Amino acid sequence: VLNKLHINLSKCCYIHFKPRKCKKAPENPTLELLIDDFSIKKTNETKFLGVIIDKDLTWEPHILGLKRKLNYATATLNRISNCLPKQINRELYYTLFESHLSYCISVWGGATQGRISKLWTAQKYCIRILFGDKEAYLDKFRTCARVRPLESQKLDEKFFVLEHTKPLFKNQKILSVHNIYYYHTFMETLKILKLRSPISIHSSYNISNRKPTMLIVPPDSSNTFTNRSTSIWNTVAPKLKVHDFSISISSIRGKIKSLLLSLQHRENQYDWTKEDYNIEKLIDPGKL
Repeated sequence: VLNKLHINLSKCCYIHFKPRKCKKAPENPTLELLIDDFSIKKTNETKFLGVIIDKDLTWEPHILGLKRKLNYATATLNRISNCLPKQINRELYYTLFESHLSYCISVWGGATQGRISKLWTAQKYCIRILFGDKEAYLDKFRTCARVRPLESQKLDEKFFVLEHTKPLFKNQKILSVHNIYYYHTFMETLKILKLRSPISIHSSYNISNRKPTMLIVPPDSSNTFTNRSTSIWNTVAPKLKVHDFSISISSIRGKIKSLLLSLQHRENQYDWTKEDYNIEKLIDPGKL
């Protein structure tokens, strides 16, 4: 009102969040939310600042919508990649693909691995499109007798084998979606602890008195941002030798990315494993 802004009641809605133990309880048919005698409609999901929030906080609707957006971005990159120099493919990836993938990832990135795997598949597909061996891929479909002998036209199991993406990620120094989540969550936690803003989130952290740069793990095991970021911070901060919160934010960005890239590629050369994004396996950067 002070800024002469008014609520558009026709666009307002609300979500009724319930504790897990109360989800099976029957709905109250008389429950109604009113603003100036205007009835606000109830919904199971809604978009807020580009993130789709559902009543169970599973982030499934957001991930499905994000996957469609990423597939559209990949299709766009596939159409324009032949018309542009390959030297800018990496910039195109960050601009048209990862910018969507990393948006608010610290909020929804803690979803189950089964849901995150849908985005992981989309990311690998995009990497193949931009940085893979396109000639080898197109060569599979050259089955005309004028192109190759008849005996070599048979489609065996090799035809259906996809190109390994791990070397492509390594050559381009690109993080997987799992490590992108760790990167952004750690950096946002550092900003909150350093700048004490927003104060509502900063006050939810319990800083250790014995080790000023360590956070005390909350007693509950809920999948909240505070709990997840506390675990990530306590794992990564000692590896980066963060001794106080006055450390420069810009100096940390390159260090944590190098640390996550070393974790991502230190095990198997071609095949992806869970150890590639298990931050408990991080080693001291000085030993790399």
